[in-house]
Amino acid sequence: MVDMIQMRVVAVLLLLMLGLATAGLPGSGSDPKSSRRLAPCQICRVLVTSFNTGIERTAKGHYTGGDSAWEEENKKTYKNSELRLTEIQEMLCSEVSVGKDHCHEFHINNEDLLEQWWEEVYRFAGEDLDSWLCINQLKVCCKDNHFGAECLPCPGYPDSVCSGHGKCKGNGTRKGSGQCSCETGYAGELCETCAPLFFQGQNDGEPISCSACHKACKGGCKGSGAKSCESCKEGWEFDEQLECIDVNECLSEQRKCKNTEFCQNMEGSYSCLACDFACNGCFGDGPDMCETCAEGYTRQGKICKDNSIVERQSQMNTTRYLTYCGLAIVSLIVLQKNAALASVIGVSFGVYIAITEYLLTG
Repeated sequence: MVDMIQMRVVAVLLLLMLGLATAGLPGSGSDPKSSRRLAPCQICRVLVTSFNTGIERTAKGHYTGGDSAWEEENKKTYKNSELRLTEIQEMLCSEVSVGKDHCHEFHINNEDLLEQWWEEVYRFAGEDLDSWLCINQLKVCCKDNHFGAECLPCPGYPDSVCSGHGKCKGNGTRKGSGQCSCETGYAGELCETCAPLFFQGQNDGEPISCSACHKACKGGCKGSGAKSCESCKEGWEFDEQLECIDVNECLSEQRKCKNTEFCQNMEGSYSCLACDFACNGCFGDGPDMCETCAEGYTRQGKICKDNSIVERQSQMNTTRYLTYCGLAIVSLIVLQKNAALASVIGVSFGVYIAITEYLLTG
């Protein structure tokens, strides 16, 4: 009995030691998203967003009192109270998924600044928390459409940053070069021109608008459609109207595919697809498109069929015809005994044979 108790104690101790050993390992309960570190401006704005969420959550809060008149009078006091600030800070970062641990750390490091903003700015409807904390106090962010250590304006600010077709690198942060990162189809320092293989449409005084050239075009185009190409890509060629049309490579005298494949044309190209197993060379898909039949296959009509299936069908046909002959002999024997009965049997056999042949020939 004592030995059993000792064994159980040892087992419990081993389990506890195993739990302690694995508690700090990656993946043992820690969330990769929660522990992710964010950029300085990003984490500051995550905290600000969480704080503003807390302001909204406590907007209808108030002190608890004995009568409604007292509560109504004290709502104004609660709005700017330390109690409300405490309630907001208790829930800070709780709704954050990516960077939650970093958010809590950032909150602890800047708790005094949050209290200062609450006491000196928020109470007097002053500057918003993002501008006060992230831009002016910690200097980790810039206002929108500004970038870099000095928060310089992005190209084209304020009316048309990057011509409305790109983003300023480092926008809103103390990082970045401020260069325009253009949308697809636009180029230039201010994204003010069309990229290669794009053309400028009619803008009628509006900002530039670029559209993609036809897929057949090479080296640019003057407008939409295959007639506007400067030249044609490989797999396309100009026709008499100078329109780029698809070249059907499968019609070329030079074989494009292996003997076991057939050519299928595509716009601007072609593909080689495997022939049917029944074929030894083919010009299309299926056993009816074979040049010759593969070993073990025999052509019946236009279709190459498996020899084993052909042989089985031949055996089935022989059996069927022998069955018909047997039925005919039975009818003749019955006819000698009873003509009326023989006629009924003969009609029945005839219907049976007709239906059978109809179903077999499909």
